[in-house]
Amino acid sequence: MIFDREYYTPCAYGDHTQGKLKQLKPVLEYMELNYQSPITLEDLSRLAGMSSKYFCRFFRAVIHRTPIDYLNYYRIERACYLMAAEDISVTEAAYRCGFNDSSYFVRAFKKYKNVTPRQYMQRLEKS
Repeated sequence: MIFDREYYTPCAYGDHTQGKLKQLKPVLEYMELNYQSPITLEDLSRLAGMSSKYFCRFFRAVIHRTPIDYLNYYRIERACYLMAAEDISVTEAAYRCGFNDSSYFVRAFKKYKNVTPRQYMQRLEKS
């Protein structure tokens, strides 16, 4: 799904970058399958077979986001889908997407979408 919907920022560096992206494939798939659960940087770096410090640099070089920033971005995208497709509340979407604190969810949502979840839902209802 991540590769199909291009939730990453592709680079124009050819085969070398493709190889790096393939190294991250297990990590990205793990995020996709487990975004609802707590995920730590240690979990992700272990999957990649790298130290946490090197993994952060490697991930950012390939995806152009830190691992946790990418995870939060992915969670917000999933929350948008759930709120639109399943007509669930903002709080329910937050919890189902791995956010245990609804106020943190609202801050993260606004960071990535430039609107609050409530404003997002109001815009969906108008369209």
